[in-house]
Amino acid sequence: MPQGAITAHLVQLIAKQVDDKGLVVWYDPEHAYGAAVAELTLPNTTVAGYDGSFLQLRKAIDPLLNDSQPPRLVVYVPLEREKTHSALIELDCAGVIMQPRQQPPACNTRLSVVARNALKPILGEDQVAEIERQVEAGKLSLTDLNALAEQGIDLSTGVVKLIFGTAHPQEVALAFLHSDQHDAAVSKKDAQKELRHLLQASFDIELPTAEALANWRVKLARHVLLTDLLAALKDQAPSSLASVSVAHSTGGIDACTRLARTWRNDRDMWDRYMTVAHQVEQELGLDQLELPVEWLTENETFLCVERALLAQVENELTKAATPLLLQRAEYRRSRFWADMIPAIQARWALISSAAEVLLTADRVAKALKQAPTSVPALVKAYADDDEPWCLLDTHHRHLESRKYHFEFAANHDHHGLEKLITKAEQRYTAVGSALAKHFITHFHQAQHPITGLLRQQAIFEKQVKPHLSAGKVAYLWVDALRFEMARELAQLLTDDFTVAIQPA
Repeated sequence: MPQGAITAHLVQLIAKQVDDKGLVVWYDPEHAYGAAVAELTLPNTTVAGYDGSFLQLRKAIDPLLNDSQPPRLVVYVPLEREKTHSALIELDCAGVIMQPRQQPPACNTRLSVVARNALKPILGEDQVAEIERQVEAGKLSLTDLNALAEQGIDLSTGVVKLIFGTAHPQEVALAFLHSDQHDAAVSKKDAQKELRHLLQASFDIELPTAEALANWRVKLARHVLLTDLLAALKDQAPSSLASVSVAHSTGGIDACTRLARTWRNDRDMWDRYMTVAHQVEQELGLDQLELPVEWLTENETFLCVERALLAQVENELTKAATPLLLQRAEYRRSRFWADMIPAIQARWALISSAAEVLLTADRVAKALKQAPTSVPALVKAYADDDEPWCLLDTHHRHLESRKYHFEFAANHDHHGLEKLITKAEQRYTAVGSALAKHFITHFHQAQHPITGLLRQQAIFEKQVKPHLSAGKVAYLWVDALRFEMARELAQLLTDDFTVAIQPA
């Protein structure tokens, strides 16, 4: 059975919170959504409900909470939160709470509020206000509201559905933004009024009645993209953007950001998105603004944001490498603009390699201050620990390989990146030299032959020969200076073979 419009809107609210936070604790003291929960399904998400026993509920969800990855989990509790006696306090703190009157508004599940926001694109203001009053009075249930919405959709968006094949605002807007293929049908059926009402109510935008559909398309695209950007900036937006058209209502902002995200995620529409984003960026001179990039670490609206983040991460890493900066570089490396522009992806990869060299060099340098003095212990620290020192060589090799294949600009656009690479190389040389000196000193002082280490002349007898009777054995003897490459090769082979690596 297809979802009603109110239920669909509710599911979108929950899905947004799951995407953002992972864990959602949903309190329903009005018992308004029991039927909806029974049919609630979200991608890769578990839905669990309280059925009289918090112990049973915890037993059902504990395996998910103990996983190494944060859970995508919705916990439905048809009670006042205060009446649970803090039984789910750990979940409340770890995730996001959705309940009637909850702030921010996107977490407010009061039925009258959900109904109002879902019905505004479908019915007139007067009708919506009257329905809201009836919900508050307890006269209309979720089922009743879905039925009313269905009637309203048939009346107000029937012609839109005939033209676009759907009356869902997100799908209609996406098709309208992508191309003008439906413009002729809209004009032929005189459906401008219905389309305008749907877009205005859904995305909090004003579209002049007398303007052509092509102008609406430009205005809507600009409105959606700028709302997506300013929603991330919140109150940190530059004053020069204060007068641009953006959505201000909670529902409008959410609709615009979801539409922008869907637009970017649709491979068939990537070229169109890049073209429109470039046009808006150039028209407003966004690449000339000093955007507060610390607020934009997860934003993907414009290419100028991506470039600003690249420069910021390079600059901060040059000052001091942190795991957070490495995590940011890895995250951006797989996002929209990196997927679209190979040079962007290559630059993030190079930044990640430099960060890994700097972080590993710091770790090894710190360990060297209290490094072991016996040769077996030094070999173990370099080759066998959970975070062996040889990773410094691995990260440096990756850095040099990516640097070799990277096309640096002749106009010094990559000055910050070059400074970062130079710092990483210098740091590698300094720490690597200190490590080599420490090892050579204690190797020279040790009693030879050294006990506690496998001797190279015994490798075949002890490591290979015992396995020959069991089947085929591949035996690779790697130069000591390339131990880290052998280690990386062994990791690549573990899915298909039984692999062992042994320093000697």
